[in-house]
Amino acid sequence: MENSTYTAESLKALQAHINTMDPVDLAEEFRDLTMTEIAVRMKIMNKDLLADTFALLPSEQKQEIIESLSDEKTMSLIQDLDEDELVDTLQELPANMVRRIMNYLVDDVRRPVINKLLGYPEDSVGSIMSVNFMAVKKNVSPTQALQKIMSSDLDANRLEQIWVTDESLVLIGYVYLADLLRNQDAHLVDLLNSFPASVLATDDQEDAAKIAQKYDISEIPVTDSEGRLVGFIPAEWAIDILHEEYEEDMANIHGIQESDDSPVPYLEKSSFRMAKDRTTWLIICLITATFTGFIIHRYEDLLSAAVVLTSYIPMLMDSGGNAGTQASTTVIRALYAGEVGFKDTLRVILKESTIGLMTGGALVAVNIVRMLILEDVNLAVNLTVGITLLITIVLSKVIGGIMPLIADKFNIDPTVMAGPIITTIVDTMVLLIYFEVASFLIF
Repeated sequence: MENSTYTAESLKALQAHINTMDPVDLAEEFRDLTMTEIAVRMKIMNKDLLADTFALLPSEQKQEIIESLSDEKTMSLIQDLDEDELVDTLQELPANMVRRIMNYLVDDVRRPVINKLLGYPEDSVGSIMSVNFMAVKKNVSPTQALQKIMSSDLDANRLEQIWVTDESLVLIGYVYLADLLRNQDAHLVDLLNSFPASVLATDDQEDAAKIAQKYDISEIPVTDSEGRLVGFIPAEWAIDILHEEYEEDMANIHGIQESDDSPVPYLEKSSFRMAKDRTTWLIICLITATFTGFIIHRYEDLLSAAVVLTSYIPMLMDSGGNAGTQASTTVIRALYAGEVGFKDTLRVILKESTIGLMTGGALVAVNIVRMLILEDVNLAVNLTVGITLLITIVLSKVIGGIMPLIADKFNIDPTVMAGPIITTIVDTMVLLIYFEVASFLIF
């Protein structure tokens, strides 16, 4: 839609409509608009709303918008972005554009803060935390604290909870704005609430999300090594972190390597990129499947003499893979919840062995009945399949249980161990057990 198609009345109606919309909805709408249509909306939008909407756009669209703006308008837009939003944007832009923005468009006061935030490792707490917070010292009165709040230019949702420090700026707790208003004659320390946990700026962002989930707190304080407050993470950001981590874990479990972290909708994402993301693990599984081929070839004479054994291979491999995946998923959940660690490896082995014996026994009983009713096989074959199934389930549970612990010990994402790797290991193990048991019982 071109500028010339807008009338004064339509622009006024559009302005009234846009400025009542949520930034999330506006960002989704922007993705389907031309740059001309976006330019029109940017001119009539509230500045804060524009900044919040811009922060939610895909990296390609952010770059396109910045390239279309003059330096003066780009500077104005950047000034309205919070530090964390600006850092996220800079991390998505080309290096030459980042240099231009940092050298010429970011004011001298903010530049050191932005540079510090940019220096934190990707996915760390420091890379996503907000440094826009209100803090007062414990010896001030509620009235003095309220005066500081009144003179602050922070958004209202950042003033609901006020951090309290000692004289050395070490964080000791927080007070609610409502308590300050209701108890202006009280001592600040009498209104103090303790915080259950904090994180360091160098910690993984998932640690902050776990704290928010565990304690149901609205803001997670970020401190330095001496306990001084340097920032915070709102609970709503923790929800986003958990969602991102969930998507990453699901991709790892199913053998998908995401090459792009930007939130591109499924239908808009490049088919070539998606194929690339999915191909790596498929190739790895294809190559590792060579081991199963070698094993089958080694026992070719056994299969020729008892062809019926071939029909049970898929069932045994699927049962082992499913059992291993169940165990790994359960242990990964326990790892994330802090219920187990590498030190508990022996206990996990014992527990999964017990579970494997129980579930394996149940599967063997059902399978024996199934084979007796539906299939005409001799006792030796029935025993071979039953014994293999029991051993397979037990060992698969143990392998699925300990591999995430080993991965976590070496700082590898445990979810990587819950997908193709376990399946490949279990498939190889199943065939070896199956043919060795068959060799002993049948020949």
